[in-house]
Amino acid sequence: MNLKSTPMNGLYTLTRIMCNLTLAIAAALSLPVGAAPVMAIRVGPMDANRMDVSLVLTAGALKECTGSYRGIMQLYEVSPGIPVSGRLKNDAGTCELTGTLPWSSLSDKVLRQARGDALQVRFKGDVVNGKTTTSVNWMLSAPKPAVLLHEPMKTTVQRFAKATELQLGTLGLKSSTVNVDIQVKSPLHFDLQVVQALCDLEIHGKPVAKGLKENFILSGSKTSTLRIPVVINHQALLAASGNVFSQMGKVDGKVVGMVRMRLNSGEVEFPMEFPIKLSVL
Repeated sequence: MNLKSTPMNGLYTLTRIMCNLTLAIAAALSLPVGAAPVMAIRVGPMDANRMDVSLVLTAGALKECTGSYRGIMQLYEVSPGIPVSGRLKNDAGTCELTGTLPWSSLSDKVLRQARGDALQVRFKGDVVNGKTTTSVNWMLSAPKPAVLLHEPMKTTVQRFAKATELQLGTLGLKSSTVNVDIQVKSPLHFDLQVVQALCDLEIHGKPVAKGLKENFILSGSKTSTLRIPVVINHQALLAASGNVFSQMGKVDGKVVGMVRMRLNSGEVEFPMEFPIKLSVL
């Protein structure tokens, strides 16, 4: 049967080509047709030596959440990637593949490629279930609000930084400027450029001082002192602390703020919150 070329025949042919292309891509990636393999990224826990990064898989990514995996994990497509291995974890009905990434394995190339608005993770390797080995190539670029955290970011930051005791001189009627010192131990092996650090000093939830420091470097693999000048309102301080200051000379407070760092693609912010003790000399 000889059919004339019509717009409808052309649309049918294009549809078949697209269907075949979709099937070919799905086969190459070992994915069920129509299934996105990764639905979320989870970060943490973190400590002084490493951080965990998990890919939360969709229900259609694998037939069952069992077996082991081995391969490489890339952040922002930086090569050569970091070797990872382990066993798939079924957590509250979701299947997760976790890579433990030593801080020493992260180069400054990752920082140069990083984006402040999204986290991009790729896993290339094999999933082994009994005698069956499935080669996969899974990637997700998750917007920052959609990245799952093992714990609140301010809790993680406290693992790498702490504020030292703040000593004040004689309290007059107006204000004074003192330095809030925050000891920061960066686990990274390269320096970080900080655009701005802002903080409020609070006593019993009431702000009594504000501070700002701009354009400085946090050194990699060693402890740095982040010194933020703050202007203390003496009347606000005495009102917030009540009789505690006058009777004991010390009061517990809190430093609350934000650190903004510069990346090639823009800026990224990290919250900070530290307990601090204030004392009058």
